[in-house]
Amino acid sequence: MTIKRTVKAGETTRIIRRVAHNMPQTFTFSAAVPGGDVQGVVKVQGSLGPFPKAASNQPLQSHNEVSKGAWDTFYSVYVTPGQDTEIIVNAAKGGNLFLWIIAALLFFGTIAAVFPFIL
Repeated sequence: MTIKRTVKAGETTRIIRRVAHNMPQTFTFSAAVPGGDVQGVVKVQGSLGPFPKAASNQPLQSHNEVSKGAWDTFYSVYVTPGQDTEIIVNAAKGGNLFLWIIAALLFFGTIAAVFPFIL
């Protein structure tokens, strides 16, 4: 899923928000300014369970990537551009719980078949 929005100059806008999704994920988004260079700040705010971590800042670029850890229960990404900027957020990569469950079932199934006396 791709989300497209325009953020006004100097306005801080949350572009990514995840709550209680304890799987690592990588988010990519692009920024474009008609007839100009992209300027601004990306602020990443995570948490360690219910406790907030210190926010990290990075410069806003044409192509951006931020990563959410497994223990970032509350995770948000904010953008403050220097001029009116179009932001396009792409689908998150990673964090597919279904694949992790299938891998765990295959692993434990193999162990049970090879060593039936353990389980």
